[in-house]
Amino acid sequence: MIPEGMRDVLPPETRRLRAVEDRLRERFAAYGYGEVRTPWLEFAETLEAPDDATLAAGYRLHDEQGHELMVRTDMTISVARMAADRCDDDPLPLRFCYVAPSIRPWAPQRGQDGEFRQAGAELLGLDWAEADAECVTLLCDALAGIGLPEFTVTLGSAAYQRALIDSLGLAEDDRETFTQALADRDYPLMESVAGNAAVDEDALRILWRVLELSGGEDILSQARKLARNEVMREAVARLARVRDLVEDAGFGRHLAFDFGLIQELGYYTGLIVEAYAPGVGLPVATGGRYDGLPARFEWDIPGVGFAVAVDRAADALDEAGVGLVIPPAAIPFVGGLEAPVRAAELRRAGVPVSALPEDATGVGPPLLVRRGGAYVLRLADGREVGGDPGEIAAALGL
Repeated sequence: MIPEGMRDVLPPETRRLRAVEDRLRERFAAYGYGEVRTPWLEFAETLEAPDDATLAAGYRLHDEQGHELMVRTDMTISVARMAADRCDDDPLPLRFCYVAPSIRPWAPQRGQDGEFRQAGAELLGLDWAEADAECVTLLCDALAGIGLPEFTVTLGSAAYQRALIDSLGLAEDDRETFTQALADRDYPLMESVAGNAAVDEDALRILWRVLELSGGEDILSQARKLARNEVMREAVARLARVRDLVEDAGFGRHLAFDFGLIQELGYYTGLIVEAYAPGVGLPVATGGRYDGLPARFEWDIPGVGFAVAVDRAADALDEAGVGLVIPPAAIPFVGGLEAPVRAAELRRAGVPVSALPEDATGVGPPLLVRRGGAYVLRLADGREVGGDPGEIAAALGL
């Protein structure tokens, strides 16, 4: 028995997921992102810093000094904290990547596993549309790099949404309730708050229209026409700049726009990103701009990034019928325990072998068996390959 939301991953699945992770690492490295690791345990106040209920609802414990600790619920926060602690004298920008799990209480109604493994990239120190575009381009490149033939990267803007809500003129308490209802997609509550506050009908009509704006690049012109203030117009102009740069990089066909796009986490301030692939109902990647988050750790620098859900990306490849190049499992070597010299020769030749005793039974091909004074490779079709380690490696395609 294991806790709800957790799972065991056996060797075949682990090799499959590792192949996805390795390809993502390669693409991150190609853009100059250095891999980092942060601790599983953070001080609870670190994960509470963004004032987000989802991130604060983690598993807690106390150390011997009585400090309240929390199991890591989010990698972006950990990276922002690490940057403020360890890199505040380094020249900007900073480019970090990671492949790591986070843990939150299991929430199947939101499609949230208890433990989820992500491969992510964070760009810190640049508050430019060009930085947003690098983030989106890298995400497209990473998804293409793992072999995914079709995917859509949808862009939205938290800045546009917030400026629109500001234009409603709600009192502080009503605004907070309204914003939370929007995050929860509780539209009846939004209507109730707006009605009780006697919000201008024209402003509310524009809000409903904005939340339905999704599709291709023509959506930007519609959003520009609906903008009620300069902040909203600047947000649209920034998305247009990002689109142009991503198109220049060769990934324009993968882009879509959605001004009703809402991220679960509340620390996003500008660009919002979600990526989808055919056959997978939940996003294969999420991210966006989070200016103000590093300031919670006393280093006020901007940031933008994303994280690919490794399990979902692997499922998307399966749905697309894409075969991954997966390192081979070790070949059963019947008699290998009694012949360590021969097992060592094979391993040096690049043949992974799992040594078994001479009397091992129930093992299917391909496997290594004794033939007289030599060991040969028996294949699934019944053929046998001579005992030279090089011949065996060639027969296995190694």
